[in-house]
Amino acid sequence: MRKFIALDIGEKRIGVSRSEGSFAFTLMTLNVDENIDIELEKVIQTEDPEKIVVGLPRNMDGTLGFQAEKVKEFVRNHLEKYGEIVEYEDESVTSVEAEKMMKIEGKDPRKEKGLIDSYAAKIILESYLRRQS
Repeated sequence: MRKFIALDIGEKRIGVSRSEGSFAFTLMTLNVDENIDIELEKVIQTEDPEKIVVGLPRNMDGTLGFQAEKVKEFVRNHLEKYGEIVEYEDESVTSVEAEKMMKIEGKDPRKEKGLIDSYAAKIILESYLRRQS
């Protein structure tokens, strides 16, 4: 079975999701702090993914803006050793979709902010998996 993880990289938190076959599931949310390299390494070793899919925010016209550059810088600084398995996936509206999904499931996005990030990572991974099939 092909295994993937997706990362929704923000300034304070990173949402993480994983796949089982063609389905994506939320996994966890990591805090961006001095231990982020250790935490990412644990996740990657545990999940042993074929690909690490990173959400890349695009502007409405499809160009890369300031936030996209920050994500790429994070990848260069923290995921460089995985370069050959890192791929980017557009994540322009994932946070809005994640909030909607949480509400449908009866969760309050205002009270569970960390969950939004893992739900966004799930949406990123689902998008990637759809494109692959």
